[in-house]
Amino acid sequence: IEDVGEDIYRIDRMITHLKIAGILDKLSGFIFGECTNCLPDGGYASLSLEQVLNDHIKPLGIPAWIGAQIGHIEPVLTFPIGVEVEINANTGTINYLESGVI
Repeated sequence: IEDVGEDIYRIDRMITHLKIAGILDKLSGFIFGECTNCLPDGGYASLSLEQVLNDHIKPLGIPAWIGAQIGHIEPVLTFPIGVEVEINANTGTINYLESGVI
């Protein structure tokens, strides 16, 4: 997951939709890329992006990497959907276990 210029509350809402739909329960790992210009709106009780992601992802007990150099940043790295990968959140590496077709 990655985004550009989204308000934090909108990212929270998007991930909440995935949670309600049961998608988060199917994850074996989670990678969140850079979120350029994604800042709290400054209102009362605004959460940071890290707080929102921790609230949703940490309870899953899966490897999670927040801040991966993917998405709308240079160099643009594209991840194929549905490809099995091995994530090492400690070293920040991703190993593709199968090839993808883009």
